[in-house]
Amino acid sequence: MPEKKKPKTSKKELKNLPEQTRVDSHFQKKVDRANNLARYVITFGGYGIIVSIAGILLFLLYQSLPLTFKASLKKTFSFEIPGPKARILLTGVDQYREISYTLNDRGIVTFYQLDSASVLQRDTLALRPGERILSAAKGSLTKEVFAAGTDQGRILSAEIKMQPQYQGNTRVIQPSFSFADSFTVAKEPDTQFNHIEKISYCENEDGIQYWAWANHEGQVYLKIYDPDDDENYFYSLSPNMGEEVFQTFTISFDGRMLIVGTQSGELFWFNLGDIEQVNLQDNWKASQHPVTSLQFLIGDNSLVVGDDNGTVEVWFPVRDEENQFKFRPVHQFKPHPEAVTQIYSSPRNRSFLTIDELGDIHLNYSTTSETQLEFKKSDFPVQTAAFAPKSNGLVIIDTKDRYGLYFLKDEHPEATLETLFGKVWYEGYPKPEFVWQSTGGSDEFESKLSLIPLIFGTFKGTLYAMLFSVPLAILAAIYVAQFAPKRIARIIKPTVEIMAALPSVVIGFLAGLYFSPLFEDHLMMIFLFVFFLPIVFLGGVVLWRLVPEKRRMMMPLGWELIYVIPLILITFFLASSLSHSVEFTLFGGNLKQWLFDALGQTYDQRNSIVVGFALGFAVIPIIFTISEDALSNVPESLTSASLALGASPWQTVRRVVLPAAAGGIFAAVMLGFGRAIGETMIVLMATGNTPILDLSPFNGFRAMSACIAVEIPEAPVGGTLYRVLFLVAFLLFIFTFIINSLSAIISDHLRKKYARF
Repeated sequence: MPEKKKPKTSKKELKNLPEQTRVDSHFQKKVDRANNLARYVITFGGYGIIVSIAGILLFLLYQSLPLTFKASLKKTFSFEIPGPKARILLTGVDQYREISYTLNDRGIVTFYQLDSASVLQRDTLALRPGERILSAAKGSLTKEVFAAGTDQGRILSAEIKMQPQYQGNTRVIQPSFSFADSFTVAKEPDTQFNHIEKISYCENEDGIQYWAWANHEGQVYLKIYDPDDDENYFYSLSPNMGEEVFQTFTISFDGRMLIVGTQSGELFWFNLGDIEQVNLQDNWKASQHPVTSLQFLIGDNSLVVGDDNGTVEVWFPVRDEENQFKFRPVHQFKPHPEAVTQIYSSPRNRSFLTIDELGDIHLNYSTTSETQLEFKKSDFPVQTAAFAPKSNGLVIIDTKDRYGLYFLKDEHPEATLETLFGKVWYEGYPKPEFVWQSTGGSDEFESKLSLIPLIFGTFKGTLYAMLFSVPLAILAAIYVAQFAPKRIARIIKPTVEIMAALPSVVIGFLAGLYFSPLFEDHLMMIFLFVFFLPIVFLGGVVLWRLVPEKRRMMMPLGWELIYVIPLILITFFLASSLSHSVEFTLFGGNLKQWLFDALGQTYDQRNSIVVGFALGFAVIPIIFTISEDALSNVPESLTSASLALGASPWQTVRRVVLPAAAGGIFAAVMLGFGRAIGETMIVLMATGNTPILDLSPFNGFRAMSACIAVEIPEAPVGGTLYRVLFLVAFLLFIFTFIINSLSAIISDHLRKKYARF
């Protein structure tokens, strides 16, 4: 029958009870209130910890989630360009997307106030009567300089500026137009002018200007002007192409390369590095169809190639077996249904637009080989288009002179599952690789954000730390718990636990600045010490066995440790005295050089050996303390029974104590593993922070935690690197959570399996 609940004692009944009974009842109530309060506080604290951990996890996920957002396009302004119909050759917009301009074939430059679709001002190129512009091209990604070619053989250069000015708290964009220069191109002097059917232009950072153009007969020419020497250099490029028929060409933004595409799908690479001697560097077959459009991307390495069949590819130079640079097709994108006629590069990243002759537009990103957007904003072909200076907008003008400004949201195009966790073929690399290099020396740098080197480095450092710490910690715990006298155990255990109080920054500082050069100077001695130590100890055990048992029993229990000190000193003496002769005899007097020559291993001063020693030093207290507690808590009845049956102390430890304490020891190892994974300062200061994939103990690595500590202070808030670092923190959180969860599950399983009580 269920036990009946005891009725409460009323105040009146309490007064009638004896005094001692009243005191006991009052005390019990106080105990009950304290128990209830403690239960509520503990419950609140427990749930608070769970909520806090879940909140941290959700915050990390929230900061990382924008990396998964896709590109989107939204119309901001749209209007029909006023005035007489004319062919629009160029367009652009200021960085705030308030003022835009157009250049038409009559040489008229018109500035528009976009919010009201009104004309601000008009300027004009100095054209001759009846002269028309046939082609125009921008010469820079960072400023609005352009060149225009006319039907009377003239080439004109000009610059457009749209500078912000502030009147109080009001920003006003002030547009301006300035004519730079012009020159006339004659087929033969003073006889006949050429039609400039196609033109490409570049003004590099040194102020050197490059013009490449083709006339109505398909002949390609080049002119270079050096303002420092006030010299003009003129070249005819068609003879270098033989019978090939010109189709299109482009100049890199630094003026070092000119690429010409032909009707047969050939590409010709002219080296413009020496402006006094332009030469044909290489030519190759790029397509089975005519090459219809070419454009370099920011950085002047990647070349976008579009052909008559709608194929879009990115090529860049790669070193071949003869150590020569050859262009190779690296990235392929979704093809267009018709011929690609226009390509526009982003001024901020490796995004680019490709437009076909029907007006279909693709937004692509070079590094990821992804076509991010496909759209068609008009039923008519596109005359011209442009990126906004911050790559957050697009200007598109169709053949009906309809102007459209679109807001482009594409914040993290370089971060995809492939680039974060797969091999990517980056510019300048001979093949696809896992690379972490988040920043460079210029805005043209191609971000490399593979997380594999960071994950690999984290587990590499943890591996070497565990190899050093686990045997020492567990063997020390076995000795203290099962063999050491109580008075010695009371000294050793607190001493080891005090090691945990040593700040990791101090350990990292000592490892990076003291132990790293020390290990490098005495590398041979360290190897010999590790080699001789088990041999000397084995010899010491044999000698100890030769001592008569009566003599051994005369030594107080625990004082055997004194015997270990001479063995360590003997090992140190052997290693130090033989290191120079062994290194000279076996390794030519230089072990580090031998490692490089024979094994191809470069010895870095801050390497995994140093990290394993320092990080293992920080992990030992955790593993030792928990393991020692687990071993000490094995019931004495089990050990006494084993000894009573004739087992030796070591057999008892190996067959009885270790299995019974296996759950606790495993939990200790896993907690040490989690501690090593999350360590920051030691791996930050004691490694070279080199994100490489190499298990060699002679070089360093970059751990996830160290990468966060190094790069988060300089990562722009909300930028791709900022989000990726939060993703790294999220992964680190997940790793430690999984490790701790597995530790708890397996430890509980082991406790139940080997339970003896």
